[in-house]
Amino acid sequence: MAQQLSLAQVNRFVLHKQHLTAPEATVSIVQSVQDIGGLHATLAAVPYLALWARGRASVKEDLPTALYEQRSLAKVLCMRNTLFILSKVLLPIAYQATKQRRKALLTSYLRHYGISDEEYQRGCAAVSELLAGGPRTSAEIKQELSDPAMAVMVDLMPDDWWLVRAGPRGTWRSNLHEYVPFHDWFPDVNLDSVSSDEAQTRLVWHYLSCFGPASEEDIVWWTGLGKTEVRRGLSEIADGIIQVGIDGLEGRYLLPASDVEALMGIDPDGHSLWFLPSLDPCIMGYKDRSRFLHPSQYDRVFDASGNALPTVWRDGQVVGIWMEDKKKQAIQVLPFERVAGHLRDQMEQEAQRLSRFLEHRAPDIEIKPYPQELYAKTPFSLGQRT
Repeated sequence: MAQQLSLAQVNRFVLHKQHLTAPEATVSIVQSVQDIGGLHATLAAVPYLALWARGRASVKEDLPTALYEQRSLAKVLCMRNTLFILSKVLLPIAYQATKQRRKALLTSYLRHYGISDEEYQRGCAAVSELLAGGPRTSAEIKQELSDPAMAVMVDLMPDDWWLVRAGPRGTWRSNLHEYVPFHDWFPDVNLDSVSSDEAQTRLVWHYLSCFGPASEEDIVWWTGLGKTEVRRGLSEIADGIIQVGIDGLEGRYLLPASDVEALMGIDPDGHSLWFLPSLDPCIMGYKDRSRFLHPSQYDRVFDASGNALPTVWRDGQVVGIWMEDKKKQAIQVLPFERVAGHLRDQMEQEAQRLSRFLEHRAPDIEIKPYPQELYAKTPFSLGQRT
């Protein structure tokens, strides 16, 4: 019979594995990124905010150093065709595990624009030759290789891992990157060092190590793999995982057997407050979000694609959202329920700390209940119900 666990204990354990319950001072930034499953990097500021929330005060120096100087991290398109920051050692696994789906998408785009595989390969060679003279932005590459078909191909090359993002132009919040050929940036990384099947198995294990206990559906969601692929991977690691039940949740959940002792030693009664960014690993790791969010609040946090707004967490549960008004340099905190006393003071203090990290001229904080007429339109914006 599967062991039954309390939801509070499970949530506290996951927060511990996600480096949210203890300072990160003794953990390298590369190890941290590895431990939490990678960082969503669709918006430049999100990885910085995710690591800031985990107590890494020097993230504005540490992250670009690891990405662009040490090259121990990389920004690549992988799980769910989403841009992630991953550790260098995980690159062959992520590449091979997601290759088939990325290749299908690439082929679809090339066919749509009437570009043959041979033309695409010639385009890659031309871009590689151009970049021998140094990194360039996408716009600069297109300008120098002026051709409508080339413009399409250049946009696809980072997704195909032919190109990789080098340093940004501008501040830590800039999404404008220079590009270099992947194999020039990582000459010692052999993307073919692992087979597709083995990579998928190792990706499933990596997921459970970062997010377990989790369901099969959770694994399918996060990895972007099909159920057949996930089940094959689970069969390969069956000797190293156990099944558990979680109070209040249906079904069975999978957990590395090596995590059981640490989970059982977790104090489920710890109290903490966090402001996590949109698409934070902690909230994006699961298909079923009811473990930390009441279903009635779902569309106030997640958009139609299942992507999350910036969230406010208390004791392992999402209790509201926060939004930045860049123009006004202000933070708005929108709890689901009216807050007062100590909790309101905590939110005010955390919002002020966040405002300082975002380099606002002076903290401008507003805390008010989440308006009923609003909903999550995108991971970065609210919409108004009609």
